[in-house]
Amino acid sequence: MENSRISPIVGIDRGASFTDFAVVESGRLKETFSLESRNWKTIHSSCARLCDAHQSDRIVFSGCATGMPDAMRDRIQVVTEIDAIGFGGAALAGSKDCLVVSMGTGTAIVHFSDGSASHVGGSGVGGGTIKGLASLICGVVDPQQIDVLAMKGSASKLNLTISDLGYDEISFLDGDMTASNFASVKSKNTEDLAAGIMRLVGETIGIIASICAREVDCRKRIVAVGKVANSLYIRQVLNLVGNLYQTRFLYPENPGYATVYGAALKYQHDQQLISN
Repeated sequence: MENSRISPIVGIDRGASFTDFAVVESGRLKETFSLESRNWKTIHSSCARLCDAHQSDRIVFSGCATGMPDAMRDRIQVVTEIDAIGFGGAALAGSKDCLVVSMGTGTAIVHFSDGSASHVGGSGVGGGTIKGLASLICGVVDPQQIDVLAMKGSASKLNLTISDLGYDEISFLDGDMTASNFASVKSKNTEDLAAGIMRLVGETIGIIASICAREVDCRKRIVAVGKVANSLYIRQVLNLVGNLYQTRFLYPENPGYATVYGAALKYQHDQQLISN
C-alpha cells in the first residue's frame, strides 16, 4: 500500500490534435512527450510503457474519452478537462488565484481559485485556426515554421487600422491598432500573411481573456498555457493586448503540458482529501 501511495502518476490528455503524456512524481513533472495521434492502440501502448518504466499503476486521464477500450477504462481515473486546465496552469505559474487560458486547437478559459476550477469562457479560435488558415493561405502547416514566418512579416500590410479610418485613436485604442483583420490586403508575401493570421488569433484570444480576467478580478494573473503559448509571435500580441486592457499575461515553463500535469495534480489533491 505504501508503494502505491508514493508511486508516480502517469497522466494522459487526449486533445483534438495531440495526445500528451506526463509522469508526475512528488508533484513535479518528471517526463513528458506528445503524440500527434488520438489512436487508442497507440495511446494504450505508450501508457503501458510509462507504467512499466516508472513502476506505477496510478493513471489519470483528461480529454476526450469516447471509444476508450474497457481495458483502459477499468484502470484509470478520469479528471474533467476544466479541472485539469485549472490545476495545471495554476501550478505552473505558482498561483492560487489566476485565470488560465488554454490555447490548444481551440481556446478554453478557466478561473482557478481556492483549489477549485470553473469555466468562464473560450473561443473556437486557437492553434487549429492557425494551422488551417496557414495551410490554406500560406501553404505551411508546421507551427514552428508559421511562427518563424510571422516574426519576419508585418500584419499591418493586411489589417485595417484605426489610423486607416482617419483617427489618431478611439477610446483606449491607438492609431496602429487593428480595426478589422484582413480588411486591407496590401501584400501577399508569405511572411506578412503568416503575421496576419497569428495577429488575428492572438488578438481574439487576448481580448476575450482580458475581458474574462476583469470579471474574476485576475487582471494581472492571466496564465497562458497550451502549445500555442510557445509561440513568440502570439506572446507579443498577447502582451500588446494586455497593455491596452491593463491586464498581464504570464508564460510559465512547459505550457504545452499544463492540462496533463493538472490532471495528475487534481487526482493527487482528491486523494489527499480522502486520506484526511
